[in-house]
Amino acid sequence: MEVRPDLADAHREAWEHLAEPGSWWTGEQRLEVANTVLDALADAEPIPPWGSISAVEGRLPISPSAPAFAHDVAYRVARHAGTLTEDWYRKASEELGPLPYVELVGIVTTVAAVSRFCRSIGVDVPEFPSPVSGEPTGDVPADVVDPELNWVPVAAPADQTAAVVQAYSAVPGELGNLWRMASAQYMPAEEMIDPMWQRREGGLTRPQTELVASRVAQLRECFY
Repeated sequence: MEVRPDLADAHREAWEHLAEPGSWWTGEQRLEVANTVLDALADAEPIPPWGSISAVEGRLPISPSAPAFAHDVAYRVARHAGTLTEDWYRKASEELGPLPYVELVGIVTTVAAVSRFCRSIGVDVPEFPSPVSGEPTGDVPADVVDPELNWVPVAAPADQTAAVVQAYSAVPGELGNLWRMASAQYMPAEEMIDPMWQRREGGLTRPQTELVASRVAQLRECFY
């Protein structure tokens, strides 16, 4: 199957992004968590949402670089997103920190998008690259505020409308990666105001695109 070059490039860049130090996690920690996400998505007998992958012998590295709890969070977000509650988020963010939690979710969504695409078209999920050395950057937007419609902190101004991408706005690296993937997988941000937009002549119309997106969201229990 031929894959559009821009989509292949976006996925390649997303995979490389996983290996780089983020704002809050090292490249080694990010890849370690990414492997847990792959494990969660492929698990034939998934651990139930009230369980913990860190409590199952042999499922994590002997001396994990990332905290065991980070793996537990990543596994549940990847495999049981429909079970997440605000109370659960509060507990997770108290343990990890709100912005490290946001970055962790960014890792989950990146791995899920690329790996599901590969499996859907019948090709192997690519190997992860080697981790890029270095410490987390600690990058934070100048003005991070409490959310109005999200659970997580956002870059000012506070989220006045329901826009799911605002949830990443306080972690610049994950926000940038999200838009790179969205531009190729869905549509460029600047085109979203055009109800007649099409990626190519003869392709899906904008209403058809939104119908597919909403149906997939329903099936995947994306309650946004």
